[in-house]
Amino acid sequence: MFTTLRRWSAWAPSVETRADWRAWATNPVNLPDQGVPALPSIPAIRRRRLSGLSRMAFQVAFDCLTGAEGACVNSVFASHHGEMPIMLELTDAVIDREPLSPKKFSHSVYNTTAGHFSIETANQLPSVSLCGGHASFCYGFLEALAMTHRNPGNPTLLVMADVPLPDFFALYDRPPVFPYAFAALLANDSATEGTRLQLDLAPDKNTEEEWGFPQALVFLQWLLSGETQLAHHHHHQRWTWQKLSN
Repeated sequence: MFTTLRRWSAWAPSVETRADWRAWATNPVNLPDQGVPALPSIPAIRRRRLSGLSRMAFQVAFDCLTGAEGACVNSVFASHHGEMPIMLELTDAVIDREPLSPKKFSHSVYNTTAGHFSIETANQLPSVSLCGGHASFCYGFLEALAMTHRNPGNPTLLVMADVPLPDFFALYDRPPVFPYAFAALLANDSATEGTRLQLDLAPDKNTEEEWGFPQALVFLQWLLSGETQLAHHHHHQRWTWQKLSN
């Protein structure tokens, strides 16, 4: 499967600009575990309605788009844990027989960010929100590729965002240790300016490969490097990205 990555954007506490990310890619370290982007492009009255996860997703999405592109892109919003911190707060409120916050309730589903994005940009094109477990970025990328090929007239915006899990879940999963978001604008046209990529999937004997950082940021580190190939193993599946041009 082939695609052209036109643009990318990423955000994490203390690492926001392209120069910051290029520096981080050469010497990756864990980042602060709290923080949200300022998001000055969104009016304050609407910005206050966004969760931290949605604010990060909005930041990278709008950094990745130019002009009125937001209204004419397909979109895929991927997240491993989604709004799990909000879900835990709501669950605690139910257990304690306290009233539920309407704002938090509306932010407790996976497609919250997609809904806000479509409203903010007046976008009526196809959009998917998904979770693929530890391989959420991989499956998000695959879905974005499929969407780009199904709708070749419009590029597809891929957004991957996650926040650290509450301590309650520490025994059950491997959370990201810092909040982050990554976005990529993918196009089907090989003549489009950007990095031409190929993704191959194949059965593999290895079950899973431990990465020191979130998959999306490992992908970004590879994208900024001189390496031509990146491979990831997950549940007997091998995902291989290859750069065909820069």
